[in-house]
Amino acid sequence: MWTEKSELGRQGSSGMISRRTFVRSGLAAASLGWLRAHGIAGPRGGLPAGQEFRALVGSRPLAEVARGGVLINVGGLPFLQGYVGESFDDQTIPFHVPENNFPGDSPPAPTETIDVAIVGGGISGLLMAYLLRRHRPVVFDYLPRFGGTSMGETWRGTAYSLGGAYFINPDPGSELEALYEELELGRACRLAAGEDPVELNGVIRDDFWNVENLPRDEQAAFTAYLDAVSHFANDAYPDIPLDPSADNGWILDLDRISFRQDVENRVGGPLPARLASAIQGYFASSFGAGWDEISAAGGWNFVAAEEYGRWVMPGGNAFVANRLWELLTRSPDPLGGSDTATRLLPGCKVVDVRKSPQADWQVTWQDRQGELRSLLARRVVMCCPKHVAKHVLHNLDTIDDAKRLAMDHVHTAAYLCVNVLVDGAVGHDFYDLFLLNTGLLPMSSQEFAQHPPIIDVINAQFSAVGRPANSVLTLYWPLPWSHARRSFLTGDDWTAYANLAAPQIHRVLEVLGIAAGRVRQVRMGRWGHAMPISEPGFIADGWPEQLRRPIEDRVFFVHQDNWVLPAFETCMLEALHFAPQVAAGLP
Repeated sequence: MWTEKSELGRQGSSGMISRRTFVRSGLAAASLGWLRAHGIAGPRGGLPAGQEFRALVGSRPLAEVARGGVLINVGGLPFLQGYVGESFDDQTIPFHVPENNFPGDSPPAPTETIDVAIVGGGISGLLMAYLLRRHRPVVFDYLPRFGGTSMGETWRGTAYSLGGAYFINPDPGSELEALYEELELGRACRLAAGEDPVELNGVIRDDFWNVENLPRDEQAAFTAYLDAVSHFANDAYPDIPLDPSADNGWILDLDRISFRQDVENRVGGPLPARLASAIQGYFASSFGAGWDEISAAGGWNFVAAEEYGRWVMPGGNAFVANRLWELLTRSPDPLGGSDTATRLLPGCKVVDVRKSPQADWQVTWQDRQGELRSLLARRVVMCCPKHVAKHVLHNLDTIDDAKRLAMDHVHTAAYLCVNVLVDGAVGHDFYDLFLLNTGLLPMSSQEFAQHPPIIDVINAQFSAVGRPANSVLTLYWPLPWSHARRSFLTGDDWTAYANLAAPQIHRVLEVLGIAAGRVRQVRMGRWGHAMPISEPGFIADGWPEQLRRPIEDRVFFVHQDNWVLPAFETCMLEALHFAPQVAAGLP
């Protein structure tokens, strides 16, 4: 198994260099020489070279739990005050309005020209940077760490996720399998196969989907549903992104109706309450919306894929983001310098992208000092959500009104990710424990808003490297109602959600036989627009074509919301598809 021994901060087989080695060897000076030789006035992040390098070191997607912070007793549990993940306060919420109203109505003059600028440093942006690495792309992200919703943390040797948790076992011979091999992901993963355990009425059950154990009046509906799962997994899997060379008419037909409609058509009527509740809980957790709000195409794409098994990495998908970050930061420049710290720019918010008179595109960002700076790029790749892109692209209504209209049709859902740091082992070898509670979860957005339940418990020890003495429980908390993000972006929302979380955490601990006194810290992560909602008809109506279409073959769009499918694979496949197009015509 491949372990995470390479860290930016030690010299090893990875070829990475520590900050001390960097400074003492003179590479810092060589970097500045490289910058001057290439017409770059200085570090793009607005800080002196040494501080730029420290900012790069601190931008690792999978980072040690930061020391310090205030712990507050909430319901008998030690909560870290404030959110991780999106940690901005309610006075500085980014990208809800355009931020490109410049003095004199003009952005600062560009100081350099580059081949590729990438806006957004999540999985999509990091993979695009890796695929286009020979063109030395500059990658911007407004957060101080890369990874987006695929960030993670490590605590006492246990890595855990702040967002994305897994991805599907790739098809043999597929381009995804080849990419995973290239990134050496198979050395670190553990395959989660078969059915996950279900908590029902305080008892962990491994037989929830065993039809023979069900009441007779539920058996037929469960059997018909499981037959449909098998059909889509083995006979008619709805591939998304769509294969342009295939006959996709049947997928578009599925997309025009909701998952609930399709299931009830196949089962022959309404489902038993327990089965409907289980499906509803899965959709709330996986899509941020109910099963009657998600298209049948998107729904079956997720549900059937689970049958292939899941790759679970230490730290979830943060492991992959961290791997890409390491590959992008490890190699010194062959000319003798290293410009990595000026090409990976965490904490630098792009506020404007516009066409320049020189036929390139001008990218303007706010550096870490709050100063506005600009460069020209021959290609720009928008690896950010569409609710960001539509505010950043200058005058989009005029230059591409169809694209702006498509962006307005992308709706997103919010969720919280609660990590419970526990002394000692969990004592159960499961990956994901599905919380069904009494068997009746909320069946409408209004009910979720009134009593929002935590749905999933991920056991970080399942994929841990070695045998760490401690563990982390990652609790996924969907908020599938339209105004949910407003409930945790303003006022004293943290306290309200901590009070809602505490009794649910106690219940999970009791189910797992873990004493509350073993909890060392509870950390709540917040993501306001994390999950694009796969609404019925979105693909069939052609919106992805407008979202994906480049502007003048100069500005490209690579993100999971191209297909409104909140999946790791969507990010990967879109990057693989567009990288050759971005590179076309570049020196």
